[in-house]
Amino acid sequence: MFSKACKYAINSMVFLATLPEGQERAGLKDIAFATNSPEAFTAKILQTLVRENLLLSIKGPHGGFEISEEGRKTPLYRIVQVIDGDSIFIGCALGLQECSEKHPAQSITSLRLFGTT
Repeated sequence: MFSKACKYAINSMVFLATLPEGQERAGLKDIAFATNSPEAFTAKILQTLVRENLLLSIKGPHGGFEISEEGRKTPLYRIVQVIDGDSIFIGCALGLQECSEKHPAQSITSLRLFGTT
Protein backbone atom coordinates (compact mmCIF):
# COMPACT_ATOMS: atom_id res chain seq x y z
CA MET A 1 0.00 0.00 0.00
CA PHE A 2 2.87 2.40 0.74
CA SER A 3 5.51 3.33 -1.79
CA LYS A 4 9.14 2.34 -1.18
CA ALA A 5 9.92 5.98 -0.48
CA CYS A 6 7.22 6.08 2.18
CA LYS A 7 8.48 2.87 3.82
CA TYR A 8 12.02 4.27 3.87
CA ALA A 9 10.75 7.56 5.34
CA ILE A 10 8.87 5.76 8.11
CA ASN A 11 11.86 3.51 8.83
CA SER A 12 14.19 6.52 8.90
CA MET A 13 11.95 8.36 11.36
CA VAL A 14 11.72 5.27 13.58
CA PHE A 15 15.50 4.76 13.42
CA LEU A 16 16.17 8.37 14.44
CA ALA A 17 13.50 8.26 17.17
CA THR A 18 15.07 5.19 18.75
CA LEU A 19 18.65 6.43 18.89
CA PRO A 20 20.06 6.43 22.44
CA GLU A 21 19.85 9.63 24.47
CA GLY A 22 22.80 11.88 23.71
CA GLN A 23 23.08 10.41 20.20
CA GLU A 24 19.92 11.80 18.61
CA ARG A 25 21.65 12.58 15.31
CA ALA A 26 22.78 10.22 12.54
CA GLY A 27 24.49 10.66 9.19
CA LEU A 28 23.05 9.75 5.82
CA LYS A 29 25.19 6.59 5.49
CA ASP A 30 24.06 5.31 8.88
CA ILE A 31 20.40 5.95 8.12
CA ALA A 32 20.63 4.35 4.67
CA PHE A 33 22.38 1.30 6.15
CA ALA A 34 19.89 0.97 9.02
CA THR A 35 16.90 1.22 6.68
CA ASN A 36 18.48 -0.91 3.94
CA SER A 37 17.87 1.79 1.36
CA PRO A 38 20.08 3.35 -1.35
CA GLU A 39 21.95 6.44 -0.13
CA ALA A 40 20.91 8.78 -2.95
CA PHE A 41 17.26 7.78 -2.58
CA THR A 42 17.46 8.15 1.19
CA ALA A 43 18.99 11.62 0.82
CA LYS A 44 16.04 12.80 -1.28
CA ILE A 45 13.55 11.37 1.20
CA LEU A 46 15.31 12.94 4.17
CA GLN A 47 15.45 16.33 2.44
CA THR A 48 11.69 16.13 1.88
CA LEU A 49 11.21 15.45 5.59
CA VAL A 50 13.50 18.40 6.39
CA ARG A 51 11.46 20.71 4.11
CA GLU A 52 8.32 19.64 5.97
CA ASN A 53 10.00 20.38 9.35
CA LEU A 54 9.84 16.76 10.49
CA LEU A 55 13.65 16.47 10.55
CA LEU A 56 16.54 18.84 11.09
CA SER A 57 19.64 18.73 8.92
CA ILE A 58 22.82 19.89 10.63
CA LYS A 59 25.94 20.50 8.53
CA GLY A 60 29.53 20.04 9.61
CA PRO A 61 31.77 17.34 11.05
CA HIS A 62 29.26 16.49 13.81
CA GLY A 63 26.26 17.03 11.58
CA GLY A 64 23.56 14.72 10.39
CA PHE A 65 19.84 14.34 10.67
CA GLU A 66 17.70 14.45 13.77
CA ILE A 67 14.00 14.56 14.49
CA SER A 68 12.61 18.05 15.05
CA GLU A 69 10.23 18.89 17.89
CA GLU A 70 7.39 18.87 15.35
CA GLY A 71 8.59 15.51 14.05
CA ARG A 72 8.47 14.01 17.54
CA LYS A 73 4.81 14.95 17.83
CA THR A 74 3.84 13.98 14.29
CA PRO A 75 1.45 11.07 13.77
CA LEU A 76 2.35 8.36 11.28
CA TYR A 77 -0.26 9.47 8.76
CA ARG A 78 1.56 12.83 8.38
CA ILE A 79 4.72 11.05 7.16
CA VAL A 80 2.62 9.07 4.69
CA GLN A 81 0.91 12.27 3.54
CA VAL A 82 4.24 14.08 3.03
CA ILE A 83 5.76 11.28 0.95
CA ASP A 84 2.81 9.61 -0.81
CA GLY A 85 0.15 12.33 -0.68
CA ASP A 86 -3.49 12.04 0.34
CA SER A 87 -4.66 9.44 -2.17
CA ILE A 88 -4.33 6.55 0.27
CA PHE A 89 -6.72 8.34 2.65
CA ILE A 90 -9.32 9.50 0.14
CA GLY A 91 -9.18 6.92 -2.65
CA CYS A 92 -9.71 3.21 -2.87
CA ALA A 93 -6.88 1.28 -1.20
CA LEU A 94 -7.05 -1.29 -4.01
CA GLY A 95 -7.01 1.31 -6.78
CA LEU A 96 -10.57 0.61 -7.95
CA GLN A 97 -12.43 3.47 -9.58
CA GLU A 98 -15.60 2.98 -7.56
CA CYS A 99 -15.21 2.41 -3.84
CA SER A 100 -17.86 3.66 -1.43
CA GLU A 101 -20.20 2.43 1.28
CA LYS A 102 -22.50 1.04 -1.43
CA HIS A 103 -19.59 -0.53 -3.35
CA PRO A 104 -16.80 -1.38 -0.90
CA ALA A 105 -13.59 -2.66 -2.43
CA GLN A 106 -13.52 -5.71 -0.19
CA SER A 107 -16.91 -6.96 -1.47
CA ILE A 108 -16.08 -6.30 -5.11
CA THR A 109 -12.71 -8.03 -4.80
CA SER A 110 -14.03 -11.05 -2.95
CA LEU A 111 -16.78 -11.53 -5.53
CA ARG A 112 -14.23 -11.51 -8.35
CA LEU A 113 -11.93 -13.88 -6.48
CA PHE A 114 -14.66 -16.49 -6.08
CA GLY A 115 -15.93 -16.15 -9.65
CA THR A 116 -19.34 -14.69 -8.78
CA THR A 117 -20.73 -11.39 -9.95
